[in-house]
Amino acid sequence: MEHYRITLDRKQYAVLEKMLSYDNAQCLAMSQPISGYGLFSDMAEDIYSPVEDGWSTLEAVLGESAEKISLLRTLTSLIYPDDADLFVRQLGNDDIIFRDDIDIMIDLRSMEK
Repeated sequence: MEHYRITLDRKQYAVLEKMLSYDNAQCLAMSQPISGYGLFSDMAEDIYSPVEDGWSTLEAVLGESAEKISLLRTLTSLIYPDDADLFVRQLGNDDIIFRDDIDIMIDLRSMEK
């Protein structure tokens, strides 16, 4: 299993926190690692769920979720530098295809200079 440590600024951290399932949000709050599959599937589900629920269209969600999609691409590019759109392309799939067994530790960037 590979381990990654990612540092986010306050805005990115707040966006991510709202996108995660309860269990993964608890891990984030307690500074515990989150499985890569759990992290990226939670993010994809959060972005795509309005389409699944019939509240919106894919086109509308892609336009309205620019900040979330940007964060998804950013995190993906840190794990898969050659394919930042790996999970964006999978939006709407029943289950994301995840290539590796990894866990990710996410830190909040310190405001100290």
